[in-house]
Amino acid sequence: MIAINSKLSLCPIKPEDQPILFALMQEIYTSAYQDFWKNDCSWYLDLCFSTKNLNKELNRNTSHYFFIEYNGIKAGILKYDFPFSPKQIEIPNSMKLHRLYLHEDLHGTGVAKALMDWLEKIAMEVKLDSIWLEAMEQKPQARRFYEKMGFELIHSYQLDFEQLKPDYRGIQTYQKKITG
Repeated sequence: MIAINSKLSLCPIKPEDQPILFALMQEIYTSAYQDFWKNDCSWYLDLCFSTKNLNKELNRNTSHYFFIEYNGIKAGILKYDFPFSPKQIEIPNSMKLHRLYLHEDLHGTGVAKALMDWLEKIAMEVKLDSIWLEAMEQKPQARRFYEKMGFELIHSYQLDFEQLKPDYRGIQTYQKKITG
């Protein structure tokens, strides 16, 4: 368990946590992204949060995967990888913020900012040059948050997921240079 502050902590996800992870993400992801998908988002949930994919991600030595706990309750997930560079453009010596999902009740509470500050501290400690992430073009509140946190848009592309509605396939890559 990693304490971020008195209310917020990170608990490493283990393979046996897959049913809990899947149920949590079914609630959080579905409420935030259901409208992006042609049918429903079960295909994406199965792709990302299946036992097979979880084991694959946990077996990477570059991967760090946690439940976000707020007041002792699982309220989201955080996953980051380093060193990790995107396929589309080269970002050397960097950390990818791969997943940050919070229950909607925690939006606007400062939890995401506390997690981003903690991630930046980790990146400085391991002497990385930057943190990068990808955000859906059609999620303006997420993009505004990342920009407020000092991330800059560096690349855009389209996802090739046929199950996504065409108007929701835009992805934007953001980067924040680490100073310190």
